[in-house]
Amino acid sequence: MRRLLTFVLGVIIGQWLVFGAIASPADYHIRAQRAWQARDYLEAMQLWSQAAALQPADPTFHYYRGTALARLGLKLSAIDAFQMALLLEPTPQLARLVLQEMARLNQGGVTVEETTVPLEHGLGVWIARVILNDSRTGRFLVDTGSSVTVLSPALAADLGIAGGPDGSPVELQTLGGRTAGAPAIVGSLRVGTLELRDAPVVLHDPGPGLDGILGNTFLSRYQVTVDGDRRQLHLRPLVHD
Repeated sequence: MRRLLTFVLGVIIGQWLVFGAIASPADYHIRAQRAWQARDYLEAMQLWSQAAALQPADPTFHYYRGTALARLGLKLSAIDAFQMALLLEPTPQLARLVLQEMARLNQGGVTVEETTVPLEHGLGVWIARVILNDSRTGRFLVDTGSSVTVLSPALAADLGIAGGPDGSPVELQTLGGRTAGAPAIVGSLRVGTLELRDAPVVLHDPGPGLDGILGNTFLSRYQVTVDGDRRQLHLRPLVHD
């Protein structure tokens, strides 16, 4: 009991030292939850905005702020909040919640012309999260030099995707030499807020720790910018005359 009291007292002192007389992010969060439960979404949004302003590196507050904005019908602002949450490297569980909310907004007819998503750096390559069929999130190598998008057979099997029985094998050039994989179709392939329906893929092992390779069957539709300093991938649709 003495240890518990000491811990609680330490938390209180820490909050006081950091925030002084003003409310802490935790205080705003608790009040926002109460407002949410009372269906006062405007108040909840304002309180979560204050929490995010005090602790801008916490993706949780940006996520909750986005949910309140969505309830208020401010869909584009909600997507901005969700994108900020993703850029702050949330836990896998929170990232799934953020992506689910973004998918719901897209289903509601929101048109987002560009998107920015966080990148993971691994052994000289960049890896992005890709959502397949609105149900699974995979780690895909971003490769503007690949003419096709590759999907691992294991993940394809989990999604119930099989190579077309009548499709000719697609030739691939890999580090190990030339090989081939079966063509297949993914009902939905989403990066951030951008989606490609009936996306063509090739079933082949993309390499250790990867679920696929994001190639030009998706990327060629966009102006691709990789910001290595911020670890961000920015996609903007190409303008065609």
